[in-house]
Amino acid sequence: MLRAKKRYLMVRISPQSLQVTPDELREAVAGELSKLGGWLALAEAGISVRRTGRDGGKFILRCSLKSIPLVLLALTTVQSLKGERVRLDVTGISGTIKGLRR
Repeated sequence: MLRAKKRYLMVRISPQSLQVTPDELREAVAGELSKLGGWLALAEAGISVRRTGRDGGKFILRCSLKSIPLVLLALTTVQSLKGERVRLDVTGISGTIKGLRR
């Protein structure tokens, strides 16, 4: 059986002063993803989120290669986190974390 290919997205939150945890970001994206494509799309995407460093503004989101268009659409539809209006910008996409940080 073939292994599913993954892609890593660098996501920047604006405003950067908002302190968001990776779990809060994952829940927001998962909620929008399930609205757009249902539970099947959410399961196929297999999203997970990691913080890149100490600053609260950048995160690495991992998803399946097949689900990239739907995940990008879900990221653009997230309008608020913690009751504040936010904008999620994708600044890079790569097949590896090392390639994403370059």
